[in-house]
Amino acid sequence: TAKFLSMIHGYLDTQKQMNAKYAEEDPGELLGNFDVGAEVTKPSYTQELQQLALTMEVLDQVTTENDNALATSTSSTEKVPVISEKTAKFLSMIHGYLDTRKQMDAKYADEDPGELLANFDVGAEVAKPSYTQELQQQSVDGKPVMSMSELYEAAELAKPVYEKIVQKLVDKVHAATDDDDDDDQVVFAPLKGAKRAEEKANDDYAQRVPGPGASWLFDIVRGSITFASTGELCKCMELLKEPDDEAEFVLVKAKNRFQNPTLSDYRDFNVCIQITVPNADGGSFQHICELQIHHIAIKSLSKELHSHHYYEFFRSYFDGATARLAERITDLEMIASGEKMDSEYLTTLVNTSNDEGRLTRLVDLFRDCLGEYELAIKACERLLEICKARPHEENEVPGYAYNQLGVTYQRMEKYDKALECYEKYKESLLSVSGYKDPQIATVCNNLGLLYDQDFGKYDEAFELYEKAEKLLGTEDPLLAAVYSNKSSIYQRRGDYDG
Repeated sequence: TAKFLSMIHGYLDTQKQMNAKYAEEDPGELLGNFDVGAEVTKPSYTQELQQLALTMEVLDQVTTENDNALATSTSSTEKVPVISEKTAKFLSMIHGYLDTRKQMDAKYADEDPGELLANFDVGAEVAKPSYTQELQQQSVDGKPVMSMSELYEAAELAKPVYEKIVQKLVDKVHAATDDDDDDDQVVFAPLKGAKRAEEKANDDYAQRVPGPGASWLFDIVRGSITFASTGELCKCMELLKEPDDEAEFVLVKAKNRFQNPTLSDYRDFNVCIQITVPNADGGSFQHICELQIHHIAIKSLSKELHSHHYYEFFRSYFDGATARLAERITDLEMIASGEKMDSEYLTTLVNTSNDEGRLTRLVDLFRDCLGEYELAIKACERLLEICKARPHEENEVPGYAYNQLGVTYQRMEKYDKALECYEKYKESLLSVSGYKDPQIATVCNNLGLLYDQDFGKYDEAFELYEKAEKLLGTEDPLLAAVYSNKSSIYQRRGDYDG
């Protein structure tokens, strides 16, 4: 019934939007007033529509009454946090994403039951190449490119050479497999946009040595092959991995995404080949180009399901960091567990779960990703209950949840509560393992930040930072943050030599 009533809302909203669109397109209602003639109308059908309209009006009233009743019943029991529209959309997208993954997995299983593509070994030397000077993009005079303009000058000359090489590769695949499928496709894209290339060089390769970042862009010249069979893909990869004597390329980089699918569960091979390009002086230079190799059934389903849409949607919530996104999506799969993720379900999950890993991830999702602090606090409190009930075991701290709760309160700017939680966490750590526990340094740093940034008590903060510094090893990544925090206090004091 609940699902039925929720569907009514969607129906009524759709109806409103359709009516508005018609009013916009035909303000004079010329179409609505067009008389098709009494002899071709069907009065009984019209009556059925009138009955449906009447029924929907009644159901609309029932839905409103149901919502009011639900709000009343909820207020009389434990309050269920109301999630924002942004969060509701986020949660609904999870289900669409997981459903897309299932369908993509099933399609791959149908097309490659023996997992020949997933098990294809591209070779360790190209799966993780060494980025030495030999792999830097070259200018037309054969030296490493030093600017974006030099890279594009070389790419213009390399593009037609690359296209001939790829077409020859496809012809060899067809000859070797006795297959010249009309569904196979070869597509050569325009040169990568200069703006996007500049961003990628700065974001991904600015720190790579030797530089500059532009010399590590391998996808300025790019194209794709789409094959209709698993056999053709395997043969293509064999020819790329072990080219014959007539080949005019060297495979320098390869990703087997049938083995490790993308975040949207897309599978293909993504490779880079180095080709020799003649220049105007009678010499030549090396240029690396990208080639994607698709399976037509998987590519078609991905397009039909808009799988990349889910990837782009979730990436916006995780600052575009794909490594972090992969980790988050794995967590979301565990959290969802096939259930409908609405406010009621999430509250029930929090209140009844005994899974510490799940609760920790819920805190992370609610607080860090969605800003749903009330739900985050509920998850923290449930986690705390579990921690308190757990026996003290070696390397386990019953009060771990206090830190999560403290961070949440700090985000909510409830600093007194945050301070109380951090202090309790510190006491809990000390009671179990004393100052030997490495987490003590983390707590001291968190407390220092609270005194420093939120209370303005710099002396107390500095003392805590120093305590954290003494507890940390020289290789601990937190040490750099502690030094930075101490430095900010020196600056506030005007002690620039500190």
